[in-house]
Amino acid sequence: MMGGNAQHSQDLTESSPLLTDQRPRRPSRRTLSVTSLPSVHIPQLHNGRIIVNLLCVIALIASSANGFTSIPVTRVLEDIVCRQYYGGKEGASGPIDEQDCKKNAIQEKVAFVMALSSSLDAAVGFVAAFPWGLVADRIGRKPVVTIALLGLLINLFWGIAILCFDGALPVELIWVGSAGYLIGGGNAVLVGIILSMITDSTTEEERAVAFMRLHVASLVGNLVSPAISSAMMERMGPWPSIWVAVSAIVISGISFLFVPETLKHHPPQGNTQESERESESEATSPKSRVSHVITRFKESLSILKSPSLILLLLSCLGSAPVLSSTLQFMAQFISKRYGIRLAQTGYVQATYGIAQTIQAFIILPWLTRKIMKSTTPARFRAPDEHHRDLSLARWSFGFLIVGVLVLGLSPILSAFVFGLLLMALGSSFGSLNKSLMSLYVDPEHRSRLFSLVGMVEVVGSVYAQPMLAVLFALGMELGGGWIGLPYYVLSIIVALTGSLLFFVKVPNEARDLSTPHESEYHDD
Repeated sequence: MMGGNAQHSQDLTESSPLLTDQRPRRPSRRTLSVTSLPSVHIPQLHNGRIIVNLLCVIALIASSANGFTSIPVTRVLEDIVCRQYYGGKEGASGPIDEQDCKKNAIQEKVAFVMALSSSLDAAVGFVAAFPWGLVADRIGRKPVVTIALLGLLINLFWGIAILCFDGALPVELIWVGSAGYLIGGGNAVLVGIILSMITDSTTEEERAVAFMRLHVASLVGNLVSPAISSAMMERMGPWPSIWVAVSAIVISGISFLFVPETLKHHPPQGNTQESERESESEATSPKSRVSHVITRFKESLSILKSPSLILLLLSCLGSAPVLSSTLQFMAQFISKRYGIRLAQTGYVQATYGIAQTIQAFIILPWLTRKIMKSTTPARFRAPDEHHRDLSLARWSFGFLIVGVLVLGLSPILSAFVFGLLLMALGSSFGSLNKSLMSLYVDPEHRSRLFSLVGMVEVVGSVYAQPMLAVLFALGMELGGGWIGLPYYVLSIIVALTGSLLFFVKVPNEARDLSTPHESEYHDD
């Protein structure tokens, strides 16, 4: 425009009339094509701290949905199974007294229905996780998160519909709701995308604490919301709490619209038209789409070049059983073993959530600073952030092993709560592992890495709930202290997966992973 104005000014002289018969020329309009869109710059706010804080708030809201539903759904399901057990003769006009529903046969069926439902959710999520991870890399993370939250809503509404019939329909139909996770990929995709966005928005020094804060925000949502749910159940029954869960998912989906997109696309070098044609063919042909997913899955497996990265990935198999043992299963276990109502178990879960919050926001930041100081004894001092995270991850697994074992051995509720406090000290193991994994891949492939992480954790979820349910039933049959059998076996699993960290080696050098090119990492 400056050039055009300069040329026009050269045609004017002092004798030129101010008004002419010529009509002023309209400015030319350039057609904005699809190919010119990448050059349009839309200013966005990309403050890493703000993005992490927003994601933590959204994770807190979204994960609270599970806390608001787990205990009420368990109670409604227990009442339905209890009615079927007594043949509909006793308590036909109202719910049967909860203490009469603690018989082993009733508890076994409730545990079986809930366990298989969680297992199917995990299996469907496993199938859908990788394709939706590729979609997130192509079109951005925000649209996929919105789609995944829609799938969660469909799953939840289906379960509500089955329970509303109050036993008129087989409760096993709840399992069909797992198909909702085909839309968006479920929790595995949500976790993978949010982890990728945090990795994009933080430095290596900030990443471990950021992951831990996200983990705690999610866990606090899962563990503090049951306390609120318990208070609501004692006053209003189970259904209001369930509808609060629906509102939490909707609010988290709307809130995600305000999070800036962190994915930075780097156009490939070479013929742009050819790459566009390939993209169009992949998008239009179903057969090519399937082959594309398989090819990209093999490519994603190729990022597992480091033995240490493989070990870190395998250690994630212990995450899902630990998480499952502190959510719905723990509520049923506490109610059965210590003879308290399900509505009161939420307060125990809230204690665990508060302990984890203290560990994440006070204890862990203090340790991350203390272990790097020169005044720290050489035996405990870490030479860099990577060795620091690895040491803390190993110690976390140690606290987990002891804490889980105490849960199984506890004859009274106060001892059980003490075991939860020990577990809280080791609750950073998952976020520390993920922080270490991000050192071995470049930023462009982190979505795929964390999709693989989500898939491994989903594999753990597939076996976790059924395993706990079977061991719970076996423990009830054996009687006595054997009722803690699920936690005895879980402590062994945690010990096996945690021992893998003693064979992990951090990268030779601290590398700046914010560069877009792909780098190879080798172990010491």
